[in-house]
Amino acid sequence: MYDEVMSDAPKIRGDEQTALAPLSPSGLAVQSPSPATLSPGSEAISSVSPQQVLAGRYTILGLVGVGGMGSVYRARDAELDEVVALKVLRRELVDTPGMLERFRQEVKLARRVTHPNVARMFDIGEHAGEKFLTMEYIEGQSLAAVLAERQPPLNEIIALTKSICAGLKAAHAAGVVHRDLKPDNVLLAKDGRVAISDFGIARAVQDDGVAVKTSGMPIGTPAYMAPEQVEGGAIDARTDIYALGAMLYELLTRERPWQGDTVYAIAAARLVKPPPDPRALRPTLPQAASTIVMKCMARAPADRYATVDDLLRAIETALAEMSSGPRSSIIVTRSQERVEAEAKTIGVLPFRNQGKPEDDYLAEGLTDDLIDALSMANGLRVRARGAVMRFKGVDRDAREIGRELDVQVVVDGSVRKIGTQLRVNARLVSVADGFQLWARRFDRAESEFLSVGDEAANAIAEALTLERSAPKRDAPTDPAALDFYLRARHEYHKGWVQNVDKAIGLFEEALARAPDDPTILSGYALAQLRKFANDLAGTDESGDRGRRAAERALATSPHMGEARVALANYALNMGDAAGAARATREALVVAPGSADVHDLRGRLLVELGEIDDGLVSLRTATTLEPQNGRAKADIVRAHGLLGNWAAVEASLAGWVTQTDSANFFWFMSARLALWRRDKAWGQRIREAVASSDFVLKDAVLEFCALIVDGTISGALTTMAESWGKMSSRAVRRPLFFRQLTAEVLAYMGKDDEALAIIESADEIGLIDLAWLDHCPLLDPLRASPRFVGVRARVADRARGVLAALRG
Repeated sequence: MYDEVMSDAPKIRGDEQTALAPLSPSGLAVQSPSPATLSPGSEAISSVSPQQVLAGRYTILGLVGVGGMGSVYRARDAELDEVVALKVLRRELVDTPGMLERFRQEVKLARRVTHPNVARMFDIGEHAGEKFLTMEYIEGQSLAAVLAERQPPLNEIIALTKSICAGLKAAHAAGVVHRDLKPDNVLLAKDGRVAISDFGIARAVQDDGVAVKTSGMPIGTPAYMAPEQVEGGAIDARTDIYALGAMLYELLTRERPWQGDTVYAIAAARLVKPPPDPRALRPTLPQAASTIVMKCMARAPADRYATVDDLLRAIETALAEMSSGPRSSIIVTRSQERVEAEAKTIGVLPFRNQGKPEDDYLAEGLTDDLIDALSMANGLRVRARGAVMRFKGVDRDAREIGRELDVQVVVDGSVRKIGTQLRVNARLVSVADGFQLWARRFDRAESEFLSVGDEAANAIAEALTLERSAPKRDAPTDPAALDFYLRARHEYHKGWVQNVDKAIGLFEEALARAPDDPTILSGYALAQLRKFANDLAGTDESGDRGRRAAERALATSPHMGEARVALANYALNMGDAAGAARATREALVVAPGSADVHDLRGRLLVELGEIDDGLVSLRTATTLEPQNGRAKADIVRAHGLLGNWAAVEASLAGWVTQTDSANFFWFMSARLALWRRDKAWGQRIREAVASSDFVLKDAVLEFCALIVDGTISGALTTMAESWGKMSSRAVRRPLFFRQLTAEVLAYMGKDDEALAIIESADEIGLIDLAWLDHCPLLDPLRASPRFVGVRARVADRARGVLAALRG
């Protein structure tokens, strides 16, 4: 069995010379040349490992997709010198008694279907215990991929439906029922041909109308299964017509007809509910089109079209009716969750450092770089840095980690530095069956480090039959500058505050050697703006340096995402919330893997009153950068504004209070204890921080004194002094201290003074509508006409910023 063969293959942790040994055609490891053979100063070359070969005949070229019945690969047939589609069947299907023989019989039957709108079935084969089918490979897109990208116009939907019907008619005439018709199995070739794939496979998992079940569920795709399939009843051509009706519903609305939290709920819904009317989602749809969809999806087979010819006649009649009336032109937007669910998924496992311990930043840098580069591939969902870095140093099989990450493929690699040369090994492995889709060794000069990420990302995208559209990277060419840049980025990711000065120093060392490099300038700008946002001294020096660096980077390379994030942060701190929103929206397009941009977007959304959406972005930021204490604090604050105190407690309980995030953790804890007027909580905080050491300790203790003892002068004095010392042009910090002061005054019952502070915050550009609406300390103020006036002005300001953020 293949799993047994793979047990002898290398794991992701092990001997440095064999950790990335590629797989030979037999599945056994092939020894790679030892990294020690790379001598400093040697010519940089790249070595491509042997590709996976199945049954001594089929060379794996790339992964097409993963479905309920197995993984589909693009492969070259050596005997015929032709590219074919190769489907490796799921082991639980093959192991079902009698299933293999049914597959053989159904493949024979499916081969009888010869029609331009049907992908041809070729053969059934075996490799190391894995069973696979080969069929015609059609270069193009699946209908599912098209739906994920755009809304087809009505005339295109009609043409597609006619082609699908033509293929079904030929199959039904040959006595073949598809039984798993769905958008994934309809292929749109680049030459315009429409072809149905997987004929015979679905029928093979049925036995004379009795559904074969896996884990208690009938085989098929719940969204498109006819009621008789769900119930295990008799199957005929009308079963395919039902599935076609479900597909038509989706083509017209970009939503599936049956929704539910589980596959059982989705499958069962059609047994108790009538088919949904697509006009409920698309009111301008012609009645004739809606009638066709609902008749196809009738609960009882007898109430559907009896044959595909009947359906085609109904379509022609409907076309005649629609030609005399207005055409439907509405464009329906598909939910992002649906688009993401249909994308391929990948996890970049932490690259291993096989050199000196102090070179660890290289392995971490390459991991980050490849994650960022792959995030620019269309149709690919990349697991975030925070999700994969927990496996750093873990001695486990790559496929096992891939299953835990819930991804289809994983990238596994290592880095070794010898003198001024680097050796990078990387491979791409299918989690389902362990097939190696791509592997390569890069021998590069140190100055070419960043080019490895781009080359690998392009090759991986090709192996996954995807397109990666990303501008050419402007990488530092000076080896010393690149080394300082990589070290600086390594420090930057260690924490939100603690390592920023060290990162800035390293960026400056890099800029001393490459002063105009846009990549280094962008990283430097981010670090300076992070310092600016957290500088309690209130000076503008870091902000100005960061802004100038970001502007210089964009002047040379307009696509630099980090530079746009830096400018967005600068705009927000300087009081230009709408400008910050626009820059954030632009940055998200070119830097979707940046924790900083998701953090900023989440903070803006929460303040603008879109708290739930803001929480999604903030959680993304903490996933991308687990040490992001700022985003964690904003998550806790958002739950506090919603009054979800159970979520507040859970978030605080799961927060590891390392030195870098202690300021955020304890200050936010004390602030929320004030919101709740919770003396017991305040006392626990006071006792917990008594022996601690962090910058905001005195402020936290004074808040606790206010909560527990009623002492008011300390907290007020601290805020007043901090406010008074500020010489900054920045608006963000004065707004923050005004909000805190208003909370303290409201806590003390000094309503008029609190209102005056809130009014002064409004005068300098307050946008925090969520705080005005939900902070419990402000409850006594909300009936005041002064408060109502402020709230109206802030709401109007927030609407403009939200429009800028969402475009």
